[in-house]
Amino acid sequence: MHPVLMFILVVFAFVVAGFLMWFAITTIVDIRLMGRLHRVRSRSTPPSSFLIDTPNRIDSQDALNCSGYASAYLLRHHGDTSANGAEIYRRLPGKMTGGYVYPKGIVRFFEGLGYGVRYCRGDLNVLKAEVAKGDPVIVLIRVRSERKWLHYVPVVGYDADHLFLAESLPELVNCSEPTHNRTVRAEDFLALWNTREIKMPLYSHTYFAISAKRQMAES
Repeated sequence: MHPVLMFILVVFAFVVAGFLMWFAITTIVDIRLMGRLHRVRSRSTPPSSFLIDTPNRIDSQDALNCSGYASAYLLRHHGDTSANGAEIYRRLPGKMTGGYVYPKGIVRFFEGLGYGVRYCRGDLNVLKAEVAKGDPVIVLIRVRSERKWLHYVPVVGYDADHLFLAESLPELVNCSEPTHNRTVRAEDFLALWNTREIKMPLYSHTYFAISAKRQMAES
């Protein structure tokens, strides 16, 4: 074999081995920090539109505590009408030094209350199908598509071209409907939902499927 070709093959082998090692280490670290991620694939076409109209209120967060406000919205949907976002945030485990709550903190919180919960990754049809089961779905998105800041927010419905959110960040509110206060075009939502970074290559298009344990076991 020509020496130059041999050199190229050796370099290529080192690059591939280095990439695989980086990917394996990064994935292990992400699982420990973020939590286990369940990959969900589309099995059927969801309804063309769906809107959860269970009476609820949408509170505005007053700090970097969207995790608490999104979780409180879910609790109110399931009957705990007194759930308060600031109080729930104080009870959430898995906080970073700056106050951001890792996804596994939300999983542990709801599991501790007896709910069935899975942290999942899927496409838009998968998300719509989850919403169409009748429970709000907390997603992890970017605050702005060009920024790295992450934000938890419940999705409460959709139509062919839009997603409907129960938004706790006042500056992102753009409507005032009985069921939701933010409407996002599907293509814009997909850009926000793409939270992939070099340090967490698998953690994009994620959401929490939360329901009673019996319902989760049967789904």
